[in-house]
Amino acid sequence: MGSFLVPIPLCRGKKKKVSKDDSTFDAQAFSPRPGEDAIPGKLTFDRLRLRFSSEQINIEIPLARLEIQKDAESEDRICFSRQDQPDWLICVSDIRVLEQSWLRQQPYTRNQIRALETTVDLKRRLTLTFSVIGGFVLLALIVSNLTGIVIRTLLAKVPFEWEQQVGDDLMAELKEKETFVRDPGMLAKLDQAVAPFIKSLPPSAAQYKFYILQEPIPNAFALPGGHVLVTTRLLELSDRPEDIAGVVAHEIAHVTQKHGFRKIIASAGPYLIFKVFLGNSAGVLPILGESSELLVRQSFSQEYELEADEVGWKSLVAAHIDPRGLANMLRKLQAEHQSMTGSGGPKLTAFSSHPATSKRIQRLDDKWKKLANKNGFAPL
Repeated sequence: MGSFLVPIPLCRGKKKKVSKDDSTFDAQAFSPRPGEDAIPGKLTFDRLRLRFSSEQINIEIPLARLEIQKDAESEDRICFSRQDQPDWLICVSDIRVLEQSWLRQQPYTRNQIRALETTVDLKRRLTLTFSVIGGFVLLALIVSNLTGIVIRTLLAKVPFEWEQQVGDDLMAELKEKETFVRDPGMLAKLDQAVAPFIKSLPPSAAQYKFYILQEPIPNAFALPGGHVLVTTRLLELSDRPEDIAGVVAHEIAHVTQKHGFRKIIASAGPYLIFKVFLGNSAGVLPILGESSELLVRQSFSQEYELEADEVGWKSLVAAHIDPRGLANMLRKLQAEHQSMTGSGGPKLTAFSSHPATSKRIQRLDDKWKKLANKNGFAPL
């Protein structure tokens, strides 16, 4: 078969005629000895062997002992070595070298080429799959962002009088179904907690009105137009007016950020949203009107809850009210939930509508730690 490394024959005369199956490729031979540069040369094949020729060396490797692999740094770079003497590595930067008929005819090399092609095909399929998935994710993000912008634009055109009417209608329905407390002591407790906060809010068309629901489950929610409802159990759990102020700030943020309406419109789907946006923006009113009752019993996403925490926190700080009240009340609600769940009681509505409570508490605690000025808060 010939040796793996043979000296260059010093012969003269006519060159041997190369058959049509033998093609020449520019190649490089890499020595096993460290520090030596790659040796440039020419690579050819015949029925039995691979030949590498250069001014310094000639290398021959029988095809039956030829190892074929792809360079780790480039899929288009093919490297050859000898199975039993993997000293020299001969590399070709031309993937077409694998199409040589002699390599395809030899079973040992043909099987290696098929394995390489399978690996490359798998990588290409995976690359294509991940590219498609990435494209869909990017498209989803673009649609989501555009949808959010469109929703906010639509809601900005909704007249406050319409929001007020929706809130008034919902309150009328609640007064027929629920029991409202008119106890002067409890009403005074609520007013003491919220009056300083309400006075600090920027001027708006909303005239906030507060109500107390006779309810054994701690909860609070706000309706369009300025209606804010707090349950008797929530007032019983609060140790300080700041706790109530924190909850109210959070619920009012849901209204000012129009989370209820945003969720209703988002549920209509992007197609209908953009159709209304490109047509008559007044078309959004029927969508909101048909689902207005959801404003009372719907739950908010974690995104909306965190946004309400953020807006409520900033409002409390601006009003010079200790903003830790919301975190304190969330801890009480968490303990109440665990107590009721352990005793077989009903699940708290506040926790079905306020996801990831522990995460929210941690975020609020972190905001307090980072707050530069922790003094100057007015006692309620």
